[in-house]
Amino acid sequence: MISNRLIIIGKNSYIGSYFSKYASSIGSNVISLSSLDCNFLEVTEVKQFFTSLSNTETYTIVFLATINRWVDNSFNSFNQNLEIVNNLITGCQLANIQSIIYFSSVDVYGSKPILPITEETKVNPDSWYGLAKYACEWVLLSSGQIQCPVTVLRIPGIYGKSTNDKSVVSKMVSSLKNNRKVVIQGTGKNQRDYVYINDLCLLLQSLLPLQYQGILNVATGHSVSINDIVQLAGKILSIEFERIYESAAPVREFDLMFDISLISSLVPNFRFSDLEEGIQSYL
Repeated sequence: MISNRLIIIGKNSYIGSYFSKYASSIGSNVISLSSLDCNFLEVTEVKQFFTSLSNTETYTIVFLATINRWVDNSFNSFNQNLEIVNNLITGCQLANIQSIIYFSSVDVYGSKPILPITEETKVNPDSWYGLAKYACEWVLLSSGQIQCPVTVLRIPGIYGKSTNDKSVVSKMVSSLKNNRKVVIQGTGKNQRDYVYINDLCLLLQSLLPLQYQGILNVATGHSVSINDIVQLAGKILSIEFERIYESAAPVREFDLMFDISLISSLVPNFRFSDLEEGIQSYL
């Protein structure tokens, strides 16, 4: 259970909807917001929400509101993502906010990161979304406008059966079940490190009381090729299937491998699930 009252902003997102239910199930006092409850692109709505909070309670924010790259990956979305975070800062000045967990992305590293990736790896975003996430991180951590601890989580990809699951693994499983084939962009040899959504919730439960100030890569430390993920999913589902390879832009043919020493030092008893266990959630 989390001691401060918990505000989850982005409750209709994949992670937000899952974590809202999880946090409530462990007895946390949760306020969950969607853009219909409070649109963080509208500063007036943000001010109204934060001024409505009790002056006698303390709050922890899990912030998931964003314009995702598959919705819009443009200069306009870059500006909107910065506006969302600027409005968050404005709101936080009106209430007793004890800490913030902000969801960022490994897109900040771009498509040519030096491996293994650590929190000290040079950022090199090559998309408007990646640049927006890095800019938002900087504003929250380094601008001096936030007076409470901010934990920035850089996410490589979350999967696990739940509402709004649009993960790569979910798409693979759906294609296997419905079509008995999987379309793979490129060679399929590129390595990825995906995190099971239930593990993410358990990790958040451990991180929230720490009120850590800084950046954390959320990864298992065990990367697997797309080809091997497909093979494992087919085996778990007991389905014979066809692989179809399609050409992909060379910029997308890269590996993601992580050194998770920092997060392991913060939560030394935490263990990530095996990929096989996570895929079984789709059965």
